[in-house]
Amino acid sequence: MMLSIAGLQFNYNSHAVLRDIHLELKQGQILAVLGVNGAGKSTFLKCINRILRGKGGSIRLHGEDVLSMKGDEIARHMGYVPQRYGEEELAVFDAVLLGRKPYIKWKAEERDLQIVETTLKQMALDSIAMRPVSTLSGGEMQKVILARALAQEPDLLLLDEPTSNLDLKNQLEVMGLVHTAVKGRGLSAVICLHDINLALRYADRFLMLKDGRVHTQGDRTAVTPEAIHQVYGVRVVLGEVQGYPIVVALNGNGGKPVNG
Repeated sequence: MMLSIAGLQFNYNSHAVLRDIHLELKQGQILAVLGVNGAGKSTFLKCINRILRGKGGSIRLHGEDVLSMKGDEIARHMGYVPQRYGEEELAVFDAVLLGRKPYIKWKAEERDLQIVETTLKQMALDSIAMRPVSTLSGGEMQKVILARALAQEPDLLLLDEPTSNLDLKNQLEVMGLVHTAVKGRGLSAVICLHDINLALRYADRFLMLKDGRVHTQGDRTAVTPEAIHQVYGVRVVLGEVQGYPIVVALNGNGGKPVNG
């Protein structure tokens, strides 16, 4: 099992944010974490890579206890893509090279530079490698952050709302790149998403959080109209268009859509 979590709990002061989370994720799988704002999705990601320390439970990667790992060891195994990025003044190449930091002792070696060049090419970022990150569009910047995580050569990707503030084209491009990386490299990924349709399109497994607890988890069949209503408080219908699953929200009280 790539990732195994048992009994994970986390509190902010005395407020319980995560309660008794259990999860197993295999190699090559993408897990979508769903839930309303404040459900604990981002906190869950930060507990997995020990940015935050849980108050109980266990987290294991390939059977190894994450809570006992050193920071650089975690960074070699997990690539984290946060909602916000702090290296806007760097050139794209240098920003992606930061992903090699867990492996660099004194200076970047030829292999580190080659990995960055290859990653930039795979992500179609090689043509803007010398541009400052601050000059990029939202979609380009998100791809750079993802490229940095992939340059770490991780076993597990952790992505916190990677499509937020992106237009439809860039949402599909970013999620497509994640899907290709996971399936092509044999990684696994845990992705917090607001868009249920994107989750259904790209994810293999689903974890729906409500009030810090696991409400529903499983494969695509676990994402039912009833589960969505219980978690989000919105009535929906599930359908399919040209082979793609789709969720259509009705108005908030479950009545007919409002015309006009």
